[in-house]
Amino acid sequence: MTDFLYVEAYCGDILLSMPNEEDIRHAHKTESIWSFPYVMLMIVNFFQSMAAFMANTTIPLFADHLGAGTALVGTVVSSFAITALLIRPFAGPAFDSFSRKRLLLIAQAIIGTAFILYGIVDSLPLLIAARLLHGIGIGCAGPLAMSLVSEYLPTSRFASGISIYTLAQSCAQVIGPAVGLWLVDEFGFSNAYFLAAGFLLAAMCGIFIIREIPRERPPYEFKISRMFAREALDKAFALMLLATSFSCTASYLVLYGTLLGIEGIGLYFTVYALCLIVTRPVLGKLADRFGSARVLIVGILFFAASYVTLSQAKDMNGLLVAAVLGSAGFGCCAPLIQTLGLSSVEPSRRGAASNTVFTGLDLGMLLGPVTGGNAIEFMTPLVGGLLPAYSHMWLVMLIPAAGTFGIVVWWNVKLNGRRSQ
Repeated sequence: MTDFLYVEAYCGDILLSMPNEEDIRHAHKTESIWSFPYVMLMIVNFFQSMAAFMANTTIPLFADHLGAGTALVGTVVSSFAITALLIRPFAGPAFDSFSRKRLLLIAQAIIGTAFILYGIVDSLPLLIAARLLHGIGIGCAGPLAMSLVSEYLPTSRFASGISIYTLAQSCAQVIGPAVGLWLVDEFGFSNAYFLAAGFLLAAMCGIFIIREIPRERPPYEFKISRMFAREALDKAFALMLLATSFSCTASYLVLYGTLLGIEGIGLYFTVYALCLIVTRPVLGKLADRFGSARVLIVGILFFAASYVTLSQAKDMNGLLVAAVLGSAGFGCCAPLIQTLGLSSVEPSRRGAASNTVFTGLDLGMLLGPVTGGNAIEFMTPLVGGLLPAYSHMWLVMLIPAAGTFGIVVWWNVKLNGRRSQ
């Protein structure tokens, strides 16, 4: 058991013994994360993420195309989080009581159906309805995939295993936004979303061929302790604050680039994702060695710097600097916080822990675009125009990020206190 798990054990109020350095080095030499199910789930994650990133960059444009104002664009983008949150109390106990593989197949089918609806709808109410259906699938797919992949990871490689697993998202993010924008320009919104539905079908095929590890399955009970894990609540709150800020990037960056007169805004997402391919494995290994709580402090500082840079950006070069900083920011923090949440409980309760952490993520994704959109509309007359209002909105998003920084500092203070004792 690594130093990373000792950090999480303390933060989650679970007492675990501290291994010596020789045991850790031996475990790292003898245990590998690479298994057929793990690799296949990475491929599944890639196809699912391709569809997700295509939607993230085109749904705001689609809503604007259908006549939505700035604040309403944020509402449309974040509306999926409503149903994602509503489904969690019912889905959480099911993640540990039933086959995670079968439930993940159902969730992917729901998301695929939502993308087909995106290709059909022609009004804002119908688009919101499709987003709400999408939220049901997202509310289940994320925590299911994360808890399922955790079953195939050795304890000593948990943080790096999760970080490398999320690299599939990074690879999808290299091409997903650019492909989505290109397809919309060349073939229209409908064909872009139909292709995204095809990616979900490919993901379902990958899930179908893996073999699930037998595990203890407690009976389905509709109660709080089965829906959520108390040990992961602080991780969920930290991720909620961070996601509140991050979600504004996906919602408003393309519109911000348009106001700046920047062409080829998809390059931002490509650079961001390429940098993730470097930063995530490195930071994951550092987390295994020094503890996730310590590495998170560095990640949040990078995250804050990316938003300051966005607020001052005037051209593509400024946006690309923000992309590099952001890749070492949210790209580092999100998987590490998720890892802390998963490792705070025993394996039989990882479904509930994953559900708890993703609830925080969904809350942030719900609050961020709405807050950002209203901040832009409120500040536009005060600062003399829409473009400076966007610049100020990026700075406002530093406030929730500062809350996450405070929580992580608190984790480190408690950890150091435990070690000194």
